[in-house]
Amino acid sequence: MIRSLLSAALSLLIVLPGGTVQAAGAVQTGGVVPTGGTVQAGGAAHPGPAVVRIADGLLRGATGASTVTFQGIPYAAPPVGAARWTAPRPPAPWSGVRDATKPTPYCPQTGGDGQPLSGTSEDCLYLHITVPKAVASKPRPVMVWSHGGGFSSGSGSQHVPTSLATEGDVIVVTVDFRIGVFGNFGLSGLPGSGTFGLQDQQAALRWVRKNIGAFGGDARNVTLFGESGGGVGTCGLLTSPGTRGLVDRAIMQSGSCLLNWPRNGLGMGIPAGSFWQPAAQVRRTGRAAAARLGCRGTSAAVLHCLRTLDTAKVFTESNAFGSVAYGNPTLPLEPGKALQLGLFPRIPVLSGHTKDEARAIAAVAELLGDPVTARNYPTRLKEAFGPRARAVQAAYPVSAYRGKRAAALAWSAMDTDRVWACTQQATTAAFARHTTAYAYEFADPAAPGYLPFPAGFPTGSSHGSELNYLFNAAGGPPYWLTPAQERLAGQLRRYWTNFARTGNPNGPGTPNWPQWPSTQVLAPGATHPLDDRGNHHCDLWNR
Repeated sequence: MIRSLLSAALSLLIVLPGGTVQAAGAVQTGGVVPTGGTVQAGGAAHPGPAVVRIADGLLRGATGASTVTFQGIPYAAPPVGAARWTAPRPPAPWSGVRDATKPTPYCPQTGGDGQPLSGTSEDCLYLHITVPKAVASKPRPVMVWSHGGGFSSGSGSQHVPTSLATEGDVIVVTVDFRIGVFGNFGLSGLPGSGTFGLQDQQAALRWVRKNIGAFGGDARNVTLFGESGGGVGTCGLLTSPGTRGLVDRAIMQSGSCLLNWPRNGLGMGIPAGSFWQPAAQVRRTGRAAAARLGCRGTSAAVLHCLRTLDTAKVFTESNAFGSVAYGNPTLPLEPGKALQLGLFPRIPVLSGHTKDEARAIAAVAELLGDPVTARNYPTRLKEAFGPRARAVQAAYPVSAYRGKRAAALAWSAMDTDRVWACTQQATTAAFARHTTAYAYEFADPAAPGYLPFPAGFPTGSSHGSELNYLFNAAGGPPYWLTPAQERLAGQLRRYWTNFARTGNPNGPGTPNWPQWPSTQVLAPGATHPLDDRGNHHCDLWNR
């Protein structure tokens, strides 16, 4: 169980545990909305269906105490059979009222027990909408969530945005898209190779532009936001020509165009890498995977053979496809290069990371019996940095930390800076050269994490821990916040939704947040701005 959790973490799976989306929305509780009309705000919060008409037909949502949710809405046709590894196509219209009260299965991925999740259907291109029930005087801002998981795992329905939607008076859309071998597979002669998951997200954004007005949303005020792999994807999408005109603001949490890692940077023994690969490399990987699956011959014959295989068999090759291809119509350039060239829309961006990202990696390595120790610390640095290891060790000496986990904390500080903090800073700076940019560091010293930590291992603000402040927990281990942490959670939600509304996180009741190069430190009772560019040893890593 723990080993499979580590695998999920190392692929940057950052999702809250289990559960269904509970919604918050400004819609009428009961009755069918007149044809083509915007959802009208309801009065009393009595139970009953909420029915909305969109372009493809009628949808019945679920009414909660403060929200109305619509789950499992198809934004594209099922990519199954002969449509496996094709660009997303519009969904088929339906007659009658479609039930939208239950989440749909996850896209194929490995679950906590090391086996594929119960949702193993490739028919998984759905989105989920949370709308505040309170009356709205004008269309609400829309926030579209791109889940984490390193393009290999995760699901939009695992995130519960009730408080985010109701406190910020916004509509939140969470999206499922193809991942792993089904989202990033490539082959010579296959259009779209290595980019199907990104194309799915673009299709979802087009769906939002077309349909969100029916839910009371402002189709011209859409914020794309994501964490970890979702932050990487959000940044990449901003450099894609197909996203132009679909996004008005963007938030990147612990993930960006420039994120990459050295050996051991995502876990002990994991080689150096990036979430972007040249299209030619993805096609070569696809050819080798096809051969292992027993499909050989011309590209056309191989593709036909692969499309006849069942989902479970194809899924066995999923680990080879955790990166997105560039050098194609979806991503003409490697996103980091496109970012540095300024090839992105001039929209406001908000970008940041947690203070102790890599503590989750060091903690789970210890749970697996492979802890970072004072004895193996130099060896692991040498594996990662070769002749530069001594300089790195001098910048992050074990002697700077106390206790039996001093070496693990030194490693975590180094890995946090090298993989996340400095790449995120560089990304924010690149955006700031052309548009409005805000930076943050989430720094709760005792933030509840999403993975098990060894007893006594200080969690700090580990990777993904801010999600417990933005979203509501849904099943699984409880995430109880102290009163001070609850106040910080409210602060985060106000900042995020203020930004979605105006492109500026500032508003009543929150400490002032200046633009970059200032960084807003988000901590219980201690939120404040500082110039963070001298921290995290970024001069060392930039060299």
